Amino acid sequence: MSASKQSPSTGIVSQSKGPLLKYVISNIPRFPRRLRLCRQLVNGLVTIKLEPCNSTFYIHKGLLCHHSPVFKAMLEHDWKEKQEGVATLRDEDHGVFQRFVLWLYYGKVLDKDETVESITIQTLMDCYFLADRRDVPEMQNQVIDTIFCKAKAANIVFSGFQRYIWKNTPESSPLRKLLVDMMVLRGNLEKFLENEKKENIFDKSFIIDVCIRKYQNPNLASWDEFYKKR
Repeated sequence: MSASKQSPSTGIVSQSKGPLLKYVISNIPRFPRRLRLCRQLVNGLVTIKLEPCNSTFYIHKGLLCHHSPVFKAMLEHDWKEKQEGVATLRDEDHGVFQRFVLWLYYGKVLDKDETVESITIQTLMDCYFLADRRDVPEMQNQVIDTIFCKAKAANIVFSGFQRYIWKNTPESSPLRKLLVDMMVLRGNLEKFLENEKKENIFDKSFIIDVCIRKYQNPNLASWDEFYKKR
């Protein structure tokens, strides 16, 4: 998957198609996903280069194009990328993109030794933003579910990331909605507004959204109830 002989996070050998194909298919535990992968791994490998970190990933074209319309357009309609089988990205981090590749092949953003508690919220945010840029809604949904589980386990809201989220997402982003909903669930609205007057921590649009959401759902009492309403 990566340019090195073996990826430390997945163990997939990437120098030739045969071992990679055999390893990936044999290590997918669920048969329906294994069957889908068999169909998606027949079109050969494409090369994804990341700049400026100078990293290279070899990924099956069918798999990449199946999950991402952005990559599909790049690799099937852009003449240069289509002819060369090489795409260069200038706005992706190596570690975050490696998690994207992990998700492509295994359907998960958590590495084998990670838990919901151990993965950082920053990493999850960065994974979400990558999936948003590359139009991979399935990965976005999984990241959102993981953020929710992490927040529930710790019984906290990651409100400190509000400006970071608003800076990197459109107004209709599900991630924005998640943060607003969690703030309504766990926050004291009166105290929240009082503190905001003094400290000016959040964007005004976020404050308005929280107030509207609180008015719409005044009786949310538990994480489970909150998840059902989502």
